[in-house]
Amino acid sequence: MKKLVLLVLLFSLSASTFVTAQAKKSQKEMFATTYHNSKSVVKSQHYQFVANAIHDSEQREMLDGDTNQIRINKLDVTGQLHGFSKSKAIYTLKDSSSDISTVFHDEKQQISITVKMQAYTISIEVKPNGKAFLTLTGNDITNVKYVGKLLEI
Repeated sequence: MKKLVLLVLLFSLSASTFVTAQAKKSQKEMFATTYHNSKSVVKSQHYQFVANAIHDSEQREMLDGDTNQIRINKLDVTGQLHGFSKSKAIYTLKDSSSDISTVFHDEKQQISITVKMQAYTISIEVKPNGKAFLTLTGNDITNVKYVGKLLEI
């Protein structure tokens, strides 16, 4: 009788472990909807990057999303991004004939956007969870980095 009870107990534990293992979603499955939403926003060619923070290797600072935005409407790029508060720099972006290239990494669920303007180059990496990381490079600056999100216009 003891053997039968132990056998039933062992079987029930292994069955519950098997069911639990099948119920867990992979990270790729969890972020699939977010990635596809981001992908459709970028494909529309009418979106904006809204910055929440600026950072470098030494510091990080929160930003006001209402004033730190870049709008991309086909080849037309406009907007403003503020630098660190101690530098009081404001980067004004305006170009009506930007060279924009977009790469969709479906396997990694990441999107890479490169915008080449006359004075600046913007690189945006959109991660599977929807966070976007922008790097602004120009003649007068070297790699100012922002964290934010992409929104449809």
